[in-house]
Amino acid sequence: MSNPDSAPPVLASAPVFIISWAAPFGSSQLQKIAFRELEGINSEIDVQQYISVDPTGYVNHTKQFGMTKPPTVTLRRGLDNNLALWQWHQLALDGNPKARVDCVGLDIYPAWGPGAPTSTSNLPGVQKYQPTAPIASYTLMNAWCSRIAIGSAQAGEGIVTEEVTIVCDQIAQGHGDGRGPAHLTAPPPTLPPTR
Repeated sequence: MSNPDSAPPVLASAPVFIISWAAPFGSSQLQKIAFRELEGINSEIDVQQYISVDPTGYVNHTKQFGMTKPPTVTLRRGLDNNLALWQWHQLALDGNPKARVDCVGLDIYPAWGPGAPTSTSNLPGVQKYQPTAPIASYTLMNAWCSRIAIGSAQAGEGIVTEEVTIVCDQIAQGHGDGRGPAHLTAPPPTLPPTR
């Protein structure tokens, strides 16, 4: 049973997804890019079956942790003239170690409710998106842009979309105050030793 004094959960309607990172290509500038669709955040461990026989001859079947697959985040947005993602992906294609970014922030902002946009435009019916607080935040550690795909569209019809897949060593929920990746305000989290 839930605590009656606790705040109800915040549900997002048509949320906005914003990734942010310190540009790895020779600039100290913080990159922020908004997406209209989060296709998924995936973190997966293979399951290994282990079979053993005890001294009485009883066969034991157990499931054990297997290999960890790299976590991925896939996002989609309308194509524009911002080339930051292409430059980031190109670094990975070139095998440049700068393609691996220590911490990338992923913030999910609601379209309404707490943290929703506030109207800052003088034009009637026009809102400028100014989120105040994310409803969820994630940190992608040692992340790099592994895939960019441009969607198909016909001239004069529809919107051309850009789909981006980011892989990382680890995804952690939350990254502080929601104003950017943790490494901009605090030391990066330490990763557990690899086996």
